Amino acid sequence: MEKELTWKMLFQRWPATIPKVGIVVTSLNEAIAFSNFQIAEQMVLLERDRPDTSGARSIIVPWSQIAIVKLTSPIDPAQFKDMGFKPVS
Repeated sequence: MEKELTWKMLFQRWPATIPKVGIVVTSLNEAIAFSNFQIAEQMVLLERDRPDTSGARSIIVPWSQIAIVKLTSPIDPAQFKDMGFKPVS
């Protein structure tokens, strides 16, 4: 349950200054590129700008199935503070 809350909080705190673009890697090792997202209580809706090999443009992933989130845009490290990150002194 802690893992689910971690990913949910990350997406809930996503700053407007950081593009909603990246890659979610699931626990089944499937890499899902996304160009936008929406959140719900138990899952995230990942939107793609082009269909995947099966023709899907939208993918719904339960929080518990997310293993990694990769960000593909260049981001100033200070922007991560809104997501809950802080530099180590």
